Amino acid sequence: MRLLAIALPNSGSRPGKAGLFLPLGMAYVTAALKSRGHECDCLDLHTEEILAGRPLDLWRRVQAFDLASYDAVAFGGVFLKFEVLKLLSENIRAERGDLFQFVGGNMATLIADTILTKTAVDCVCLFEGEETAVELAGALEKGEDWRRTKSIRYHGDNGEIVSSPLRGTMAAENISILPDRENWNFDIIRKAFPFGSPGRYSAVVFASRGCPFKCTFCNPQSGRRIRTREIDGIIAEIKHLKERWNVRYVRFFDEVFIGSKKKIRSLCKRMIDEKLGVHWWCQTQVRLVDDDLLRLMHKAGCIEIAYGVESGSNAILEEMKKGITADLARKAIVASDNAGMRVVLSMIAGTPSETVETLGETRDFLISLNRINWTTIPSINFIVPLPNTELFNTALRMGLINDPEDYVVDAISRMEKYSGSINMTKMSMEEFTSTVARFNRQIRKDFFAKHPSRYLLSLTGLDHLRLGLLFRYFSWRQVVPLLEALAWAIVGKRRPLFAK
Repeated sequence: MRLLAIALPNSGSRPGKAGLFLPLGMAYVTAALKSRGHECDCLDLHTEEILAGRPLDLWRRVQAFDLASYDAVAFGGVFLKFEVLKLLSENIRAERGDLFQFVGGNMATLIADTILTKTAVDCVCLFEGEETAVELAGALEKGEDWRRTKSIRYHGDNGEIVSSPLRGTMAAENISILPDRENWNFDIIRKAFPFGSPGRYSAVVFASRGCPFKCTFCNPQSGRRIRTREIDGIIAEIKHLKERWNVRYVRFFDEVFIGSKKKIRSLCKRMIDEKLGVHWWCQTQVRLVDDDLLRLMHKAGCIEIAYGVESGSNAILEEMKKGITADLARKAIVASDNAGMRVVLSMIAGTPSETVETLGETRDFLISLNRINWTTIPSINFIVPLPNTELFNTALRMGLINDPEDYVVDAISRMEKYSGSINMTKMSMEEFTSTVARFNRQIRKDFFAKHPSRYLLSLTGLDHLRLGLLFRYFSWRQVVPLLEALAWAIVGKRRPLFAK
């Protein structure tokens, strides 16, 4: 069977070339399809539009492919732009009415009914996509009833929306297949040096899937149970990235990095024993680290750790059901800094109990920690009520979302990841946004007062890189990446230096 896989533009990415990323979910799906003998051509509209530096005629890009030669079209994306999915699916339906179309990904799972109602796709694949896509493609190829595929939603015979039985989450051993980086512009994307880069080509990797926490603003589509890949598989993927792509900076994008101190220690010890010589990044929860573990992680090459702290107010943390306190977060942040790692924080505001006073607590929390040389200066961002989350249901009860479908289509699909959407607080929108903006300016001003060298580096763009790490794990193969990293930091974020 022959498929055209289309990665849709991501409304949740950072602006400009800082928003380049591998559509890793799609890469896993196409790898799974290819492993079963299916042919896949890949079109990464997100990357193409960023590299162009201007809006593209996306339908024209799709038309560059011979639609008559495909048996199905698979759409995917994280914060997929709904209006693009609608446009492309309807145009494909008009041009070739018999071409089967399906879509998957986190956002597609959350808004499956809206997609089926307002676009021309035939079905939505729910949750993890590899096994579902393989089963669906197999049924289509054999002419069998594709509606028997597990974990999909589709229109029934009478037009009603129907769900097939859900499949269980993938077993950890089945996640070990390497994603299909070759066909998703990875030769370019590896050169999108993220802020805090040690001047090396980088890759996003999953060591585990799942998140056990119950934050009100989140509904992890990979499940509550953390499934960790075998250590051998993780090490093998890192070695492959080094040898095939000259990657020396691995970014573990697990929702909660591995989730087990014992397994993290095992991975770190293997990295040290194997002398992998790679820098790496991870994100986790402040409850899941301790002093000894952080020191071991740093010894194994971890240069940066990200925490979703979200607020410096204990009242807001309790409302969000974070399961942490500001003091616990402070201890983990300080311990990470003492261990030699840079720290990145996610901070969001706007739950119903948020006030000027609680925002002030968050500002004071960050300023009190500003002696730390953050990778990026922490800022307070706006919380976004996502469908099928507790926070979304709260917004519905408060009467702030009158029509969920309109909210999904007109609000979420057009917003940036942290733009203000609706105001759940008792403050006016003007007071809320102006207070956040004022406090963010104060946080930034205080940081630069404590770190004047970072201000000077920011004027040249060189604060984009970890200058002290540029020659760590250095070899002749790192000369070109280093030069490209310097060009990227100074002018590359503004010019398409690395287009094909």
